[in-house]
Amino acid sequence: MTLEQLRVLQKIVELGSLKAAANALHKTQPALSMAIKKLEQQYNITLLDRSQYRLSLTAQGDIFFRHAQQILLGADQLDSLGHQLAQGNEPILKIAYNPVFAISTITDVLLECQQQFPLTEFQIVTGSRFSALEQIKNHEVDIAISAWFHVFHGIADFITQPLAEFEIVLAVAPKLAKSADIKTTTDLNQYPVINLIQTGFSFDNDRLSLSSSKQQIKTKDIHTLKALLLAGLGTALIPRPLISQELADGSLDLISLSDAETNLSGEVRLIRNAECTLGPVGKFLWNSLKIK
Repeated sequence: MTLEQLRVLQKIVELGSLKAAANALHKTQPALSMAIKKLEQQYNITLLDRSQYRLSLTAQGDIFFRHAQQILLGADQLDSLGHQLAQGNEPILKIAYNPVFAISTITDVLLECQQQFPLTEFQIVTGSRFSALEQIKNHEVDIAISAWFHVFHGIADFITQPLAEFEIVLAVAPKLAKSADIKTTTDLNQYPVINLIQTGFSFDNDRLSLSSSKQQIKTKDIHTLKALLLAGLGTALIPRPLISQELADGSLDLISLSDAETNLSGEVRLIRNAECTLGPVGKFLWNSLKIK
């Protein structure tokens, strides 16, 4: 069995006659007839019903052809992948993003990138606090999307570009406490606090939290943090867009302190390591995400 034989069968089924298939494939009718005959003889089955004017599949042929289509599709995809790799397109593009960033912000561009490079595998990961920055520093991903502060330039040789803004707020579930009763950091420290686990950077420590409560819960996942917050297990700093619905329906409230800033905002940037060169897929994504 060869791919050529399967393509002949596919074209005959598609067009319904040897003559039309031969014209489409620029081959002679006897050549096509011989290709199908050899395929039938190899497995001792009849693929085509030749009793009617228009050729059609037999019951055996129908089953065989369905599997043949999968093989041909795989062969076409492999051929396309070979051409993409020859052009230097990355087989895998790894993207890490910081929990303060909503991935929905870039899904339209990701879709466009996926359509432009259909055989590239996109790996998108998130983690705790500044994990995206940590992964790009360690060459574990190609592009990072993270909250950005000027001090980060001292971590490694980064190339960055602005992407969006972030806003982090201090929230509590009414089942734990009334937000009006928490007016100072002393009040706040009376309640448990939920935090994201720190990364290995020296600047990333518990001092970034507003609360110094002795009761702490830590997690690597922002959505787990939100679930714990809603359950009333503690207060938490959390990206405002992530809880907009809960703030609207009253299942969460914002806390405002008189002696500390509870609304934190800043810049989200695209980040890549200057030591690494992006391939065509990475460059397409990078350039497509530039702020217009």
